[in-house]
Amino acid sequence: MPSAASHITPESDSNTFPIDAAATDLVWRGDDQNLWFVTTKGIIGFFEPRDPWGNTVFGQGSGLTGSATSLVAWPGHGVWTFVTGQDGAAFVKCTDGGQYQAYPLNGITDCQALALGKGRDGRRRLVAPLISWNQLAMVDTGGGVQYSQMYPGGLYGIGIAAEAPTRYWLTSPGTKALVAFDATNGSFGPAITLGVTPQHVAVSPAGDVVWVSTTEKKIVKYLVADNTHSLVDTPHPAGHMLATADGTLWFAAPAGNVIGYVLPGATRAATIPTGAGSHPSGLAVAGDGRLWIALAGQKALQRVSRHRLAVVSGDGQTTHAGHRFAEPFVVKATQLDGTPVGGQKVEFSVEEGAGVFENGEPTEVKETGTAGDGIGVATSSLLKPLREGPCPVTARWQETDAVAAFTRLVVTPEPEAADRVRYVSGAGQTVPAGKSFEHPMRVVVEDVHGNAVEGARVTFKVRGENMAIFPGGVDTAEVTSGSDGSADSPVLTAGDKPGGFPVEAWADGTSVGLLFHQNIH
Repeated sequence: MPSAASHITPESDSNTFPIDAAATDLVWRGDDQNLWFVTTKGIIGFFEPRDPWGNTVFGQGSGLTGSATSLVAWPGHGVWTFVTGQDGAAFVKCTDGGQYQAYPLNGITDCQALALGKGRDGRRRLVAPLISWNQLAMVDTGGGVQYSQMYPGGLYGIGIAAEAPTRYWLTSPGTKALVAFDATNGSFGPAITLGVTPQHVAVSPAGDVVWVSTTEKKIVKYLVADNTHSLVDTPHPAGHMLATADGTLWFAAPAGNVIGYVLPGATRAATIPTGAGSHPSGLAVAGDGRLWIALAGQKALQRVSRHRLAVVSGDGQTTHAGHRFAEPFVVKATQLDGTPVGGQKVEFSVEEGAGVFENGEPTEVKETGTAGDGIGVATSSLLKPLREGPCPVTARWQETDAVAAFTRLVVTPEPEAADRVRYVSGAGQTVPAGKSFEHPMRVVVEDVHGNAVEGARVTFKVRGENMAIFPGGVDTAEVTSGSDGSADSPVLTAGDKPGGFPVEAWADGTSVGLLFHQNIH
């Protein structure tokens, strides 16, 4: 019996939707315009990706106890998975109403991937590499099974292009190779040696590019027409993969809690975090072109935006409470392939009470540029924080669901009066008589709590008659500390006799200064 259909409220980011199962694979089914999923135990359900959102899990199962890792939607014939248990293995079909039909094999074997292809007669069939048997199983709509010849190197993953349904692309971990199976004559082609241990396969809809995941942090990109392949670096090993019509490869990386993508022409994968403990598993493109992923670790599905809002500058700043940050916050709005998008509204915001922009509010809206290097770029006004501590700022692209965050902003307390000067650099220099010292003498003015004090008057005074002078022929110089509390002496020039001498430095209102010892030879 199915679980009661539950209506869902998306989580706060409006892109994550809890479901009643931990899905390990995900497919789009055009028959009912729903996303279907399967759990590791072979339980099947579906999610309705429209308001009101809802999901249903058909909890009774096929009666076969075991594990499942993949799911295929067969137009007009439900969804299919493969369940491997201690007592047997079977292809399992689930109908619209949630009725399971099991088609058992005569023995036990593992199967990590399924795909829909066509046979010599042009009829669709389900194709599955049977790992333990080193064979392909080809299943008709009634559950009848045909087998290929054995492949000595073993089989693991499979991918079949929509426009080339009689050519099945397979991985052979034993030979570290990619191999094609021709359904028109029932034979395997020559092995394409990859040099890495291959696993899952994804094929572009046109059949011109074959992608292969590996046990390493690399994905193989094989160009069919050229019979050449290259390696794409990834931050984490890839799991299930999906090649979309725009030339992008998507993949789940459960160990890294990210999904990755490789844009056309890219030599390295990029990633999108899915959250700690999310363990992304399956991927599917819905009828509206939106990408969805299953989060096995969170019992949820997540929509992926095809828009990006990236931080350009402004993060990592520090200021005092009540003083504006020195730089604005700058972001750039782009499509996933990096194309900038102008004329878009970006909302910059900070938690109410934490700060205000130049409009006097914790929120302001700016538009992205439309010309030159400024296309897609939005720049905030200067933010004045009102309290000490972290001060995260969020930029949200209003026309989409893309968000960027400035998380390394620090606000220190408003400094009190100057209490001391702290040595930074410039002591212990030696120059010939009459020459200028190479480096200035630098101090930082601090209050009693160690906070930098801006605008304090600092005095540098040479001790010792005619030992050295500052510009203007004087032995005393006054400077003002900067925003970071630092103060540099003017250029100091040595007198005409050798020897050592001190230079004293202190700030107005403080009782203790510093001595810089310098030398003339």
